[in-house]
Amino acid sequence: MSCPSSPIADTDPAHRRRTAIGIALGLTASLSWAFYNVSVQIGRVDGFSSADLTILRYGGGALFLLPLLIARRHRLADHLSLFRVVVLTIAIGPPFAFLINSGYGLAPLAHGIVIGPGAAMLSTNILAVLFGRHTMSLHRQVGMLILVLGLAATATDQPAGSDGGPAWLGDLCFVGSGSLWGVFTYLLGRWSLDPVDTTAAVALASAICFLPIYWLAFTPAALPTGAWIEQLLYQGLLGGSFAIVVFASAVSVLGPGLAALFPALVPPLAALVSIPLIGTWPNTTQWVGVVLATLGLLVSLDTSRWLLKAFRR
Repeated sequence: MSCPSSPIADTDPAHRRRTAIGIALGLTASLSWAFYNVSVQIGRVDGFSSADLTILRYGGGALFLLPLLIARRHRLADHLSLFRVVVLTIAIGPPFAFLINSGYGLAPLAHGIVIGPGAAMLSTNILAVLFGRHTMSLHRQVGMLILVLGLAATATDQPAGSDGGPAWLGDLCFVGSGSLWGVFTYLLGRWSLDPVDTTAAVALASAICFLPIYWLAFTPAALPTGAWIEQLLYQGLLGGSFAIVVFASAVSVLGPGLAALFPALVPPLAALVSIPLIGTWPNTTQWVGVVLATLGLLVSLDTSRWLLKAFRR
């Protein structure tokens, strides 16, 4: 966690350099999540099923994080019990990935990048108020109201999805996946868990649980090896491991307050990334939803206070 601001720290070149590194890490995590969101829709259009993308996310994440998990295995038992691994695996394991992957087969990209993060923030704050006995500040209440307006604007746009089903069903999938992520976020803070260790353990547990189900109940998509490798990098490397590890590093450098700004950048970044990758320009309604929801996230995080501190530095 970053040190408290002081006149010496504000003028210290090492402190400014550390802040710059933290901001670069946060932006890298946000951009990685943006590419991950777009890649899910690419995978669905290419012919991958939700189950295919789910096994790539957790199998790939476990593959990439296994060396880190082995290196840190001696400290895991001190703070990460089997019960907690099971609960967190239910929260952001196969059910989470299956919902978000299914959502992108039913609803457009602009719905997923707005509704998912929005539902995550709402569920996290509701849990904190109900069970953590936290009070919600005025800026958080105003931001959440703006965010809900953005979700409502997004929900009015209802084109048919690539699977031929109703877009509102895909929206419900995003609400479900976002809510599960909110539960994970709340428990991560309540239990004071290390994000890197937790992500590695959950990825491995998810892969172990879902692999037998996948081979017995699903048929892998008959697609070229190159397409599988591409999605392995998107799902396993970006979504399942790299983005979370980089974000955790940003938290350690900047502290949780400033680092919490960066996930709010995912909706606009994903909307922009989708233009060159899949040639999709959000329509007017989708842009309104993206802008409102992003504004709501930024207001909820009280970014003006953090930006003022950054400028003072």
